[in-house]
Amino acid sequence: MTLDIGGSHVTAALIDRRARRVTGDVARLDVPHTAPLSDLLAAWTYVIRQVTRSPVTHLGLAVPGPFDTGTGTSHMTHKFAALRGVPLRDVLRDHLRGTPAEGIPIHFGNDADLFTLGEWWAGAGAQRDTIGVTLGTGLGSGFVRAGQIITRGAGVPPGGELWSAPFRDGVAETHASGDAVTRLAQRMLGVSLSARDLAAFDPARAAPVWQAFGADLAELLSPWAAAFGAQRLVLGGNVSRAFPHFGPALQGALPTGVHAEQSRHFERAALLGAALLGAALLDRNA
Repeated sequence: MTLDIGGSHVTAALIDRRARRVTGDVARLDVPHTAPLSDLLAAWTYVIRQVTRSPVTHLGLAVPGPFDTGTGTSHMTHKFAALRGVPLRDVLRDHLRGTPAEGIPIHFGNDADLFTLGEWWAGAGAQRDTIGVTLGTGLGSGFVRAGQIITRGAGVPPGGELWSAPFRDGVAETHASGDAVTRLAQRMLGVSLSARDLAAFDPARAAPVWQAFGADLAELLSPWAAAFGAQRLVLGGNVSRAFPHFGPALQGALPTGVHAEQSRHFERAALLGAALLGAALLDRNA
């Protein structure tokens, strides 16, 4: 059983680990991160009940950071204020009494790490050493080698978080997000367009913007990919749905042996990755 905690919704699914896929229905419920603790827990419990039809081995939750996955305690200040300092493992265990998930082990993992792990295990990572990047309102990242989430060492920024890594005149997220696409469109075309709007714009006029964005991504990611020894670079998040537009420019400037791929599972990738939480494959402190 897996749960993906998003800023505006929660999603739950059962994962067949032998088949490496979601099995049965996926339950999703809108609930804002600004909701009180009781509403958040009620929403999580509701979707768990919707998908749990038989005994499950464990519950894996994909959560945004900063979050202490060992103690199950959030340290977020920018969102999910009601979760801050709450011992979620114990609280959630209480809420699951009387459900098919009562008494099962509960594990937490960073959502970007689990996106990458899910793609490594059952998607575009193809079980090769993989860097996963989620491009949306911000920049998320994860590093997986031999089925282990790596958060330190050669080629890995502190905590595995690329968003704050120094790049050009600022940090990586400035040049690798939806806002970065909008700024490029404004500068090069004189119009403010989201990545989605730019993908539907006049292809001939939009092409130089996408080429610039792909080149920026390559310049940013190439040193990390080379140092980590990545064989796969998997792009997720809403901006990556425009991968056919910027992917060629990105791939063309990556180091030899690094293959860029669009996510195969998008929002479901973190659910797949969460299925491995608690398993021997996962060692967050490797």
